[in-house]
Order: sequence, then C-alpha cells, then structure tokens
Amino acid sequence: MNSSQKRKGIVLFLVLSIMAAVAAFLFSVFYLSNTTYQKTEGLKDYTTAYHAAVSAVKIALKYLRQDNNGFDGKGDDWAEPIAYNYRGIFISIRINDECGKFNVNKLTLPLYYRIGKRLFEDLGKPEVVDAIKDWIDGDDIPSPFGAEKDYYESMGYRPSNRPMKSLGELLYVKGIDEKTFKKIEPYITVYGNGKVNVNSAPKKVLVALSDRMSDEAANSIIEARPIKKLEALRELPGIDQELYYEILPLITNRCNYFRITVTASYGSSTVSLVAYTTRNRILEWKVVE
Repeated sequence: MNSSQKRKGIVLFLVLSIMAAVAAFLFSVFYLSNTTYQKTEGLKDYTTAYHAAVSAVKIALKYLRQDNNGFDGKGDDWAEPIAYNYRGIFISIRINDECGKFNVNKLTLPLYYRIGKRLFEDLGKPEVVDAIKDWIDGDDIPSPFGAEKDYYESMGYRPSNRPMKSLGELLYVKGIDEKTFKKIEPYITVYGNGKVNVNSAPKKVLVALSDRMSDEAANSIIEARPIKKLEALRELPGIDQELYYEILPLITNRCNYFRITVTASYGSSTVSLVAYTTRNRILEWKVVE
C-alpha cells in the first residue's frame, strides 16, 4: 500500500471515529433528555396525586360534618365507599369509625382489662394484654406477662407510661411484632372514651364485652344494624335485661373518631393515605405503600 492510500485510510478512519463519537453524544443527549422528561412527568403526576389525596381527606370531613341523623355506622352515607373521577384524577375514599374497636388505652381500668383479656384470648394473643397495660400505666411493677423499664432499657428505650397517641407505638411493646400487629389492629384503637359503637363493632369485640354475651346475641346486634336507639337492643334475641344493663355503660351508637383511607391516581402515579380524624380536624395521617 502506497503513502496516498495510507493517508486515505487514516482519513476514513478518523471520519468514521468522529461520526461514531458524535452519534454516541447525540444518543446520550437524547437518552438523558428523555429520562429527565420522564422523571419530570412522573414527579408532576405524583404531586398531583398527592394533593388530590390530601384534598380527599377534606372531602371526607365534609361528609362527616354533614351527618346529623343521630347515629353512626352502617346506614350512614359516609359509611359507603366514595369515588370521584375529575379530569383524569381518580379518587376513592373509605371512612370507618374507630369507636367499634376496643380502646387499649383503657386497659389500666379493671373492667376494661377484663374485656381486653377476653378479646385478646379470642385473637390468640392473651399475653399481649399485660404488655400493653404495663406500657401505658404509671408504675414500674410488671404484670405476670408484661414488662416494665428494666426490660425495655436493655433495648435502648423505656415504656411511655402514658396513653398511646398512635397505634404504631404498639410495635415497641413486648411481644408485638409486625405479624401480631396486623392480627390485632382491626380490633383495637387509641381513640375515644372506651364506649364501643354497636353499629360498627366486629363480632369479636361485641362478644368480649361480657362473659354472658353469646354468639347469638352478637349476631343479632350485627343483623339489626343500624341501631338508632340503644333501647332497641333489649328486644333482640340473646339479650336479656341483665345483659342489657351490664353492657349499657360500655356501648354507644355514636362516634367522633374516624379512620379515612384514600387512594388518588393521576397519570403514572398512585398515592394512598390514611388519616385519623374527628369530624372537624385531622389527628394523624401518613402516606402508605
């Protein structure tokens, strides 16, 4: 090969190399621009969905404030699923009252301790009652299956020795791991005055109210919902006068504490949010997976 052919070959190689470099650069620019665009669009979708979810909680509160029928639970407009679809934003809302659950902050009271014992025995976790009681009571004397500060200090913290403000605090309590928490969560709350709403309580909570509460009595309450006046319980199968007056101080058909579950979707993003509220304000909320 002569020198002229060599020069032509080098020039061709250089041209091809430059073209390859330019192509690679342009591809990189396109890829980065496309990725940035997708991320920007994804962030916009998420932001829209997030604000829609927050707004949905306010919509739920409006439903609750408009409720004035004298009872809460099954039969209320807010007790049914609520859905909106506005300009590509889909929102679903579910409202549940918290008063149908057992308030674990009442376990320091002997009467509620007995109710809690029956409930947790039914759930297969009887030892948890003592552990929760010790966590919230003001002394350092451990119950038979509970624990006080000596136990918790070995793990780097102390019991609160006060009523819990959030159910999530239970995950610090002896014997309560994620599996146990998921099992007991549907039946317990930290809100309310301890009275159980007969219009929303699960059967296990109703049965726990008294040693004399039979399956028949609990089922008759559930089938009679909505119970607009507590006096109506006296006419139900399985509930005699003695049982009625025993559980009367423990029950209600009203509630002022609610769990609002919201899912909002827009574009490629979905945001789920859980809020605990009264009829007028949000007590706590969090974004969930």
